[in-house]
Amino acid sequence: MDITPDKKRLLDLVNRAQSGEIALPEFQRNFVWTRDDVRDLLTSVLKGYFIGSFLLLKVDAESSPFAFRAIAGVDMPPDQLKPDWLILDGQQRLTSLHYAFAAPEIPLKWTKYPYRFFLSLTKISEGDLDEAIFSERIDQCESYLDREYQYKNRIVPFTELPRWEDWLNDYERWLIEEDKEYYFNEYFRKHKPVWNRAVDTIRQFYVPTIEIPKIKTDDKDRIAEVCAIFEKLNSTGVPLSVYDLLTARLYRFGIDLHHLWKQAVEDHELLRQFSGGEPDLYGVLALRTLALLRGEEVKSKSLINLSPQDFEKDWKIAVLYLEKALKRVTSTSSDGFGAFEQRWLPYSTMIPVLAALLHRVDRDKLGDRAYRGIKKWYWGSVFLERYAGSVESITFADYRDLITWFENPNHKPLVFEQVDRNILTNPSFSLRDTARVNAVYRGVINLIAIQGAKDFRTGDSIEFHSLDDHHIFPRAYLEGRKDAEGKRKYENRDINTVLNRTLISQATNRQISKMKPSEYLRRLVPPERKEEIMSSHLIDRAALSALERDDYEGFLAAREKKIMEVLSRYLKI
Repeated sequence: MDITPDKKRLLDLVNRAQSGEIALPEFQRNFVWTRDDVRDLLTSVLKGYFIGSFLLLKVDAESSPFAFRAIAGVDMPPDQLKPDWLILDGQQRLTSLHYAFAAPEIPLKWTKYPYRFFLSLTKISEGDLDEAIFSERIDQCESYLDREYQYKNRIVPFTELPRWEDWLNDYERWLIEEDKEYYFNEYFRKHKPVWNRAVDTIRQFYVPTIEIPKIKTDDKDRIAEVCAIFEKLNSTGVPLSVYDLLTARLYRFGIDLHHLWKQAVEDHELLRQFSGGEPDLYGVLALRTLALLRGEEVKSKSLINLSPQDFEKDWKIAVLYLEKALKRVTSTSSDGFGAFEQRWLPYSTMIPVLAALLHRVDRDKLGDRAYRGIKKWYWGSVFLERYAGSVESITFADYRDLITWFENPNHKPLVFEQVDRNILTNPSFSLRDTARVNAVYRGVINLIAIQGAKDFRTGDSIEFHSLDDHHIFPRAYLEGRKDAEGKRKYENRDINTVLNRTLISQATNRQISKMKPSEYLRRLVPPERKEEIMSSHLIDRAALSALERDDYEGFLAAREKKIMEVLSRYLKI
């Protein structure tokens, strides 16, 4: 992409923003800087420090590839906004500078009040640039806006700096009447040159600018390039997603994606719960689902160019099946996937594939074979960690592979081949080394939840208790075990293996404390229900027998065998 490097006077950029010549793409986030952020930026300008470059996109207001709006604080009706540039990087900085120089009546972050910014000329004379800029609440700075008060205290509002010569001339006329001797002997020789240099530093401050030439609204490749730039830029700590970018694209066609998202989380409880009401992740997952339903790729380049035709209809279907996918994922029934709490979800990025597959099953009225295939894909992907890292390509490939298998029983999806080769017929596949909370760890916990796990002590279903994953052989007990040479027998990775973890209530875990298994089995677990309760944790008779003998190695071997037996049921069709 051709770009033009240049440099522009900072105040010129501010003036262009004020006049509407520079505007924001609609997808840009709101102004989020605090007054300390603004003050720090102004201080950097005063010191002549580098404050970063500004990236601008040249546009025709009538045919902009993105919808746009005025910079925060610019009071201009939308129909009168005719920008020549959209600011792609530097929004927060430019808005902050406009805030200081134009003093719009809007509050800053963490406050309900607008603020005014001032330059202390006394501090400038003292060379104390770090303390030369300060701010006051608009409802508490009436005296600061009085000219005579400014002259006496030697402060100037930032709103006066563009007209510095006028302010300084008025000050000098006041000063020569107040103290002619000071005017000639001290101010004129000592202070005026220092003040002028400081103000000139601000007013003549230049910043590097990079200009991207105009892009036609139908040039999908160029628009995708710009979107790739957006996704890399993050001046405010808030990354832009393809959801934000598409919001601006669709706005031009009368489609309000923000409203559609708001309606989606109002209508769908699990989507609201998992997303927290924000579209940052699940808004993108909804778009990926929509793309899959249309048979399209889910890469950002494809999503940004989703056609507006029938978009609202397709969006509603996508979020409906996203909700259905979340319902299945969180279900602890035998046909669910056991992620009963959000933290136990192995991969959120698998949800669009599941949603699109469930839609295809409903649309084509498919039956048992399709559901078994979905289970094999899901559990296989979790235990092979297939959705770690970048997932755009595998998302589309898996979806196309599965729907081809729906239609053609002779076709074997890649994930099925990987499951058969790497898990089902692989004698070296083991869960023993899984000791950190990753997708495989969560998958095991999900399998336990599906068994209807019951609390060791109460025998009551775990869903009614405050619970966490805890050690079956207590950590403190294993840490105290010694080998024949008197050295610690088990390292942390041996103790924390997922084979030694399960879901029990916090209260029960506290009572178990350091007890060895044979002891807490005798003292805490209801004897008449012992086998039933332990079985609900994938602890069969062989593993239970090892527990009763305090045989850790025997327990791990027996429990892994049982877990793999249950997992294999989902991986076979």
